[in-house]
Amino acid sequence: MANEAVLRDRFSAPINMSCFDNLAMEKGTIVVLSGPRGVKASLADGDVFAGILHREKIANDGRTQCAVFVDGIFDCRVESGAATIPAGTQVGLSGPNSLKVFTPGDSEDGTVVGRLLEEVNGVGTIQTTQVIVGRGP
Repeated sequence: MANEAVLRDRFSAPINMSCFDNLAMEKGTIVVLSGPRGVKASLADGDVFAGILHREKIANDGRTQCAVFVDGIFDCRVESGAATIPAGTQVGLSGPNSLKVFTPGDSEDGTVVGRLLEEVNGVGTIQTTQVIVGRGP
């Protein structure tokens, strides 16, 4: 995969979540809930955010636990859509390792990831910017 999140400031230690042994995920992958305290890579808009993978998970390595950050400040890929997005705007899942401005209803189904700490410039651009993860509205 590409465009993984990069940790800038850590607020707490990562927590262990379960994952399938046959999964392969890069460090910094945005993961979503999949079963009881389980995670997998985010693939679509509407997935329920779980956190950001602390270290690489190699397929068939025998591990069924993944360390996941549930809060912190990360450099993340953000889609600007039709306008400049001001700092402080809530962002949610948009697909594999990608975030977008949240829309009404996203917070009810767990897709809100955090808030922008920097303005995202440009119309229809995709850029990397700092996002504070795991902090509510």
